[in-house]
Amino acid sequence: MAKMQWVLIGTVSLATFFCVCGQGTAYFLNEHFVPVPPVYYLTGSTAFGISLYLFTAFLLYGFRKNGEPLNQYLEMFLILFFAAAPIASFWAFFVTAMWWG
Repeated sequence: MAKMQWVLIGTVSLATFFCVCGQGTAYFLNEHFVPVPPVYYLTGSTAFGISLYLFTAFLLYGFRKNGEPLNQYLEMFLILFFAAAPIASFWAFFVTAMWWG
């Protein structure tokens, strides 16, 4: 269970990074890697971040379905996840929609 908590923390951290910092990441990738328009990098970053949030939600559902009692850290993680995921996903979607015009 302890290793899975670190997996959950890692996926949520990566998803939050890709959703919130997607614009800066898009500019960085455009300047240092293939010179594709940054809007494509931003779209990929947003899709990847939201899919990581969905993956984490499926993992949490799997933990809950097994019937194992939730420890205090997992309960705190659930509250944090359901507070951060919608806000970061909405922000990433909003920024991507503004870039596409």
